[in-house]
Amino acid sequence: MININENDSLISLKVYEPKGERQIKYIATTKEWHDRVNGNSYFSTRIEDIEKDLMYILPFQYGYETQSEYITSQLLRKLDKTIVHGNIKHIKINRCLKKEVVEHGQGQEENYNSQLKYYYQD
Repeated sequence: MININENDSLISLKVYEPKGERQIKYIATTKEWHDRVNGNSYFSTRIEDIEKDLMYILPFQYGYETQSEYITSQLLRKLDKTIVHGNIKHIKINRCLKKEVVEHGQGQEENYNSQLKYYYQD
């Protein structure tokens, strides 16, 4: 990991080794759209499983504030019994277009798990 401060030049970069074992197992990227006409928020999420090199996709759905984080955590607890909150890196992109959010949450129909309501892909 490289930390750069405003006082550092390219010559004086400080490189730090990560401490301990990698803690993050999943990276969840959420795109959010706010319907200004009706006042509702919607999201879709792509969850990258770093260890298994898989992607889980939560389709376009209603939710606001931290709802996407809650739904992501619920799904991952069902898939991985050893998961803890610190194993998930949440990234949220606000103010997206509806089209972007819908596309972000689309997967292949044959990879849809109707019981847990997500897509997966290799």
